[in-house]
Amino acid sequence: MGGRTAYAQEGAAGAPKKDDPGLFDQSSPYLEYGDFNTNEDEDTDALYFQYGRFFGLSLGLGYETATGNRGLLYQPAFPRFDAKVHYWFDFQFAMSMGIFFASHSFNFNGDIFTEQLIGYGLDLQYYFDVRNAAAALSFSNPYIIMGVGAMSKTETHTQGTSPAGDSGFSVSMGAGLEFPITYKKTYFILEARYATQNFADTSTPVFKSRVADLSGGFLSLMAHLMFTW
Repeated sequence: MGGRTAYAQEGAAGAPKKDDPGLFDQSSPYLEYGDFNTNEDEDTDALYFQYGRFFGLSLGLGYETATGNRGLLYQPAFPRFDAKVHYWFDFQFAMSMGIFFASHSFNFNGDIFTEQLIGYGLDLQYYFDVRNAAAALSFSNPYIIMGVGAMSKTETHTQGTSPAGDSGFSVSMGAGLEFPITYKKTYFILEARYATQNFADTSTPVFKSRVADLSGGFLSLMAHLMFTW
C-alpha cells in the first residue's frame, strides 16, 4: 500500500507539466495584427471601395433671390453660376468646396444699381440612408447640407460712378436630391439653399424711402450636373 502511494507520488512528480503561455502565445487585441476593426467595419469598407464614390466635380445653373428687406429692394438674379469640387468620406458623409457668381440689380429714385456677388466656402453633406425606403425615395438620394464661407459684392451705378465693394462671413444650410444618370459617373442634382451674410450695409438707412435697412439673406434654387470617379 505504501509502495503504491509512493509510486503515484513519483509519477505525479515526474509527469510533464504544461508550459505556461508565453507573451507571444497569448491572444490579445494588442498583440494581434490589425487596427481592431470588427468584421462589420471591414465589410462596410470593402463595400464602399467597391460601390462608393471618391471625388467629384459639379457645375450648376440656377436662380437666386434676396430675402427680408434686401429682397424688397433687389431684383432676383438669373442665372446664378456654381462650381464645386466634392470628396466623399463614405456613403453618407461628403465635403465640397465651391464658388458661385450672381448679379442682382435694383432701381432707386430712377437710378439703376447692379450688385455683383461672389461667394466661396466649404460645405458638409449628410446623405440619408434610404436603402429600405420606397424606390422613388432611394433613387433620389436625398441629403442635407451645412456650409460656411465668405461672400463679397461690388455695387456699380449706370452713370459710371466708382464701384463700392464689401464682403462678409456667410453661413448656409439647405437640402437636395441627387439623381443618377450613369451610375458612379454622372448625376443630376436639385438643391435649395439659404445663406446669411453680414455685409457692412445691412443696417444702412440710405434707402429708407424704400426699406428701413438691408437686412436679409439669399435663397438659391440650383440644378447641378456632377461628374464623379
